[in-house]
Amino acid sequence: MATAPQVIALAIELSEEERKVVVDEISPKESVEELARAWSEEIDRRAARVRAGESKGRGADEVFARIEAKLHSR
Repeated sequence: MATAPQVIALAIELSEEERKVVVDEISPKESVEELARAWSEEIDRRAARVRAGESKGRGADEVFARIEAKLHSR
């Protein structure tokens, strides 16, 4: 039987589409459904905050600049 690191090394060689197939096959369906439900609820919460004026988005340039700064400071 292959070890987890061996499986990961093999999975890295797969295309993105092939990896999706593998993940779909080995993921417990309940956890995938729960994750989808949780993300849907989070999206609804975030959208409601934006509509209520409690939160506002940031431009992509600002977000990427902040991420780049953090990466370069390491």
